[in-house]
Amino acid sequence: MAESFFKEEKSEQDGKSIPSLDEPLDAKIRESEVLKDQSLIASILAYIPFLCLIPILQMRDDPRSRFHSRQGLLLFLIEIIAGIFLIPGLSSMVWKTVLILALGASAAGIIFGLQGKEYRLPIIGDIAEKIKI
Repeated sequence: MAESFFKEEKSEQDGKSIPSLDEPLDAKIRESEVLKDQSLIASILAYIPFLCLIPILQMRDDPRSRFHSRQGLLLFLIEIIAGIFLIPGLSSMVWKTVLILALGASAAGIIFGLQGKEYRLPIIGDIAEKIKI
């Protein structure tokens, strides 16, 4: 008579025992769970205004927390800029400075265009390259 398929499986597993749920987790499993928890906490901290710097400085190796911390840092900078614009006198001074810089960049663009040179403006040139026209 042919041997049963189940008997072969049983003979392979004779040396192995099923771990009990009461036994403590292995160190590697425990460590991975801790890293997941830290990554989750870092992802949450990234979006809290002043606490967004903690994941950037502490969790550089984790791609998940790095992704969230970059976005959180950008949001924090936007919040700072929005806070500056809430101050009436300072707001008008910032807009005047932006207008003067834009006019200066336009004048530089005209001069370089007349000379036949292709000079990228520092910030505007990088953004303009990403725009598909």
